[in-house]
Amino acid sequence: MRLDPKYFNLFIVILAFLTVLVIIFGTIRYTQNQARDFRQAVSDVPLDTLSFQTYQYEAETIRLSDFRDSPVIIQFWSTWSGKSLAVNSFLEDYIRDHPDLIVLAAAIRDDETLINNHINSEKRGFIYVEGTPFFQELLVPGVPSQILIGPDGKLFDTQVGDDVFSLDDKLNRLMNE
Repeated sequence: MRLDPKYFNLFIVILAFLTVLVIIFGTIRYTQNQARDFRQAVSDVPLDTLSFQTYQYEAETIRLSDFRDSPVIIQFWSTWSGKSLAVNSFLEDYIRDHPDLIVLAAAIRDDETLINNHINSEKRGFIYVEGTPFFQELLVPGVPSQILIGPDGKLFDTQVGDDVFSLDDKLNRLMNE
């Protein structure tokens, strides 16, 4: 079969349009699957056994079970991620109005000197912990990502990305639980 030259450009435009649609659909689908897999991986972890090495105290390990009866958010962040630093700023503002919320700022894939410099310069009301091992264990799909844990120590919700409006809604529901 031969394509008439006067329809060739239209044919190419239609193919390009279909290709773009397939790429967009595939990307959305992939992102949704990663977020779903992340939530499933978190739900499979016994949260009460989680422990983290802190940055603020010499060789101190904290356990998630230490915060029983308090809502907790684990915020995966890094100094090289502007989006995660923006979420950290949002969380700092949020805990001013909700001081019962415990923020575990889990630094990932970053130089320890950069992390310590950031901690010393920001002076946020967070508990800074080493998050890379847990981040890798869960195959977290991106930075920033959050895990919200209810006062009962059970998984409340997860979020991937820097959508602070969605995070604000989830945190408000967590705080009213």
